[in-house]
Amino acid sequence: MSAFSTPPAFSTPPPALARFFLPVLVILQLAFAAPAVAQTRDFAAALASVPAGGVLSLPGGDWGTLTLRGAGPSVVRSVDPSDPAVFSRMFVKDVEGLRLENLSLKYDWSRDDKIRLRPFEIIESRDVTLSGLSIVGDVAREGSATSRGFPWGIGLSIQYSQNVTLENSEVTTFYRGIAVRGSDGVSVLDNDIHGLRMDGLNFAMVQDVSIVGNHIHDFARSMNSKDHSDMIQFWTNKTDKPSTGIVIRDNVLNSGQGGFTQSIFMRNEEVDRGRAGPEMFYRDVLIEGNVIVNAHRHGITLGESRDVTIRGNTLVQNTQSAGDKPKRDLWLPRISVSGASQEVVIEGNIAAHIPDAQSGWRVTNNLEVQPHARMEPGFYGQVFANVPQGDPADPASYAPRPGGPADRPGLGAARLRAR
Repeated sequence: MSAFSTPPAFSTPPPALARFFLPVLVILQLAFAAPAVAQTRDFAAALASVPAGGVLSLPGGDWGTLTLRGAGPSVVRSVDPSDPAVFSRMFVKDVEGLRLENLSLKYDWSRDDKIRLRPFEIIESRDVTLSGLSIVGDVAREGSATSRGFPWGIGLSIQYSQNVTLENSEVTTFYRGIAVRGSDGVSVLDNDIHGLRMDGLNFAMVQDVSIVGNHIHDFARSMNSKDHSDMIQFWTNKTDKPSTGIVIRDNVLNSGQGGFTQSIFMRNEEVDRGRAGPEMFYRDVLIEGNVIVNAHRHGITLGESRDVTIRGNTLVQNTQSAGDKPKRDLWLPRISVSGASQEVVIEGNIAAHIPDAQSGWRVTNNLEVQPHARMEPGFYGQVFANVPQGDPADPASYAPRPGGPADRPGLGAARLRAR
């Protein structure tokens, strides 16, 4: 009998045999009874019932650890997406051609867990798709005042892998949402990423990365800690391979009711600290069509790079998230690009500040805006349709005002012009 077959029915034995058979029947019925929801099911046994390349469909309930090494099923999915199979850990290594679908990855905090614990990992694998997943973390219930009650652990870790996609999924309640290192062909598409303590997406030593159509919002920051929160961060510190082929398109990065964060932050530490030269520049970078509603000057910040296009983005301040330091310009999202960068195009953007053109750059058709001086150029009330009447945390508040300075083709995020 397979692991998920209907238990056999047992009829009542003749009276003469009842004394002998009845205890046996009770034992068998208990053995075949469906486990309680809280009881851990046997994933290893279920896996053994499916041939390599097959489809493993799991009923809802707690399945413990999802471990896959080498050859295995091509699909692991929940029978009923509304009642998903739940895993407390995931370890996928040296796997090729795998789809994980409609599963729940649920991390529960333990006092022995380090803040950078990686409960859900993909390592040295190829052609892996995660679709319709719920990846939910937990908060620390002990520790210092800056840790207790705040999210813990790293939601999804992808290391030294190729062609990995996370799509149509939710990632919430972690110290960092997704961390990717040494991998090629990683796509993060149409996900809801929120409730994080420090960073949303982290990337280092990656090639051919697509971050498209995501909603990254409402961080649960530990504001008195030393965290430097970023919604999307690339970095090079202590690495020896540049990140190239980066597309960040049509995302909404909205601090919402949470604390301010840096939005798209791509410092190049190896170069700006003098440890490397042009061989470590970010290369082939497209940042396009994003809506950034936040309250920190690092709206789009790009370190030393080559072949860069920053086009059609709208960056505005969410006053509900602004910090309390008196430097009010610190809380206005702007575009910054290292002056050492080469072959840079900055066009059609709306932000508090646009970089001046350098040799070999093209900077055109941009609009600088500000929320402070009503009678000065670029005042929000002149540029946007629903400010200050609208909700500052709602991107719809920043649709262009008809006939205003932003109401022209190719200026700002297209998704706002279409409203």
